[in-house]
Amino acid sequence: MATRPVDLNNIKGRIAEALVESIFRRAEFKMTRFGRESDLRGMLKTGKDESFSPDFLAMKEIAGEGETRGVYQTHMIEVKYRSNLVSYLAQEKKRGGKSELAQAKEKWPNLCLVFVTENAGAERSCFQALDLSSYEPGKFLRTVDLHEIRRFDLFPQNVDQHEDLARKLFGLLSEIKAGIRP
Repeated sequence: MATRPVDLNNIKGRIAEALVESIFRRAEFKMTRFGRESDLRGMLKTGKDESFSPDFLAMKEIAGEGETRGVYQTHMIEVKYRSNLVSYLAQEKKRGGKSELAQAKEKWPNLCLVFVTENAGAERSCFQALDLSSYEPGKFLRTVDLHEIRRFDLFPQNVDQHEDLARKLFGLLSEIKAGIRP
């Protein structure tokens, strides 16, 4: 009986989603899963699903009193684990209008993509963000550290603490992967 190896990139992707959700919850956002993975119709559908839905709807009550109580900011967030973010962004730039980013922006113009990577480079967070509202297909793609997206008002130390955990978890999984034989 042939066995398939464990898909550690898929596991890293799920960990990335959990870490990003935790960052936002800690910043007092209400989070709900939104993507097709959480949709029963998406689970029952057969064949490849080409439609795109963000992973999360994040909501935060606007601080205030009186008429502003119960008013929420809402944000659509997609989380993507990428072991080599620079290579992925270069590939998407080259694809131009056919990139998955262009297709996502067409449907979700204010979407924020949060990339989680263990190879962010010197002086960069492993939580990188790309606001699709300013994305132009074929143009240079520049991500920023997640806490730099002003509309989220995230504290750098919140992201830093999650980054430490992410690096430990991804490092452990990479060590495990090195020991797995195909």
